[in-house]
Amino acid sequence: MNQIATPLLLALALLAATTSLAPAAVPSAANSSLPACMALCPMGDMPFTVIVRDFANNPVPGSTVVLDFSGCPNGAFICTPLPTDPYITNLGARTLSMTADASGKVTFPARIGGTGPAGCAAVFADGVLMRHYALASPDQGGDGQVVLVFGNDLPLFSAKLGSADPTADFDCSGGAVNPSDQTILFAHASHGCFGFVDAVNRRTWGSLKLHYR
Repeated sequence: MNQIATPLLLALALLAATTSLAPAAVPSAANSSLPACMALCPMGDMPFTVIVRDFANNPVPGSTVVLDFSGCPNGAFICTPLPTDPYITNLGARTLSMTADASGKVTFPARIGGTGPAGCAAVFADGVLMRHYALASPDQGGDGQVVLVFGNDLPLFSAKLGSADPTADFDCSGGAVNPSDQTILFAHASHGCFGFVDAVNRRTWGSLKLHYR
């Protein structure tokens, strides 16, 4: 009896060890889904969604996705963390991180302002580089708030109209900064890290916008 049981137990132990040592799925940048551009608002209402898949095109649940802004230190404005943030903020490393759900999906309502040149921001999944981005935000001045009427965000944006500057490409068109991007800018007027900067003055941009063109 023992002679039969011993090989069986050894086989089960070997199977368990083999299973525990099975490599986790490795994220594939080519198979994963990422936005065409990175456009974020300090109020967190320009969500950034990533779906992580492996080399077999299977979702990678539980993947740790990181938005890394360390390459644009003079541009990105990372809002002070709040208890309601669904992601982890590391101000020292200048990163945000979240864990993907069962479908490999993660959505950052990232509270980020400021701008950064092409390639300054990066997205990683389990340490694997997914993509580099320029950073665009209605907060063109990089102070954590979108102030159009008496601030410098509208003049900074207006200077980029008609150009191919990715720091003002809010609609991910990949082309010229156009009236569509301007519409998005106005929609985020008075947004800040902790809500509306001035809910009353937010209504005044329509009568004053021609002054800044």
